[in-house]
Amino acid sequence: MPSSTATATKTVTPTPTPTPVVTTTRISETAAVPFTSETVSDAAVPQGTTSVTTVGRDGVVTKTYEVTSIDGVETSRTLLSEEITTPPVTKITTVGTYVAPPPAPPAQPSCINGSYVNSAGNSVCRPAAYDSAPPGATAKCGDGTYSFSQSRRGTCSSHGGVAAWL
Repeated sequence: MPSSTATATKTVTPTPTPTPVVTTTRISETAAVPFTSETVSDAAVPQGTTSVTTVGRDGVVTKTYEVTSIDGVETSRTLLSEEITTPPVTKITTVGTYVAPPPAPPAQPSCINGSYVNSAGNSVCRPAAYDSAPPGATAKCGDGTYSFSQSRRGTCSSHGGVAAWL
């Protein structure tokens, strides 16, 4: 007698592929915009003096993106806009350039006895007689006159030498 055996075959039934979930969202991100620095000269401020006259501050830029995700995984990002929402403030440092004029030479009395040019090339009053020491006198000579010499060498040489240095 013939035998027969049944063999079971497994048939795979195709399952439907899940539909991916695609989402599109808009995202805004902010970032700092660094400030710049500037130096200005000021002729009213003494030379060698510096000061920060405006404190610098970073600004803020806002970028808006369109983000596409498939099943929660970001697949693309497109920049839609970029706007500086807070502008940066430039740091300003002031540097002084003012140089004071040299002080005026001490006032010499009018030269009642004339003047001469000394070895340094300066015009100097010749020794003369005064009741008391005039402004600018440097020595009282032996004959009672006052000298305006700017160096000690030769002071009162024709007037009896130096009686007293002033």
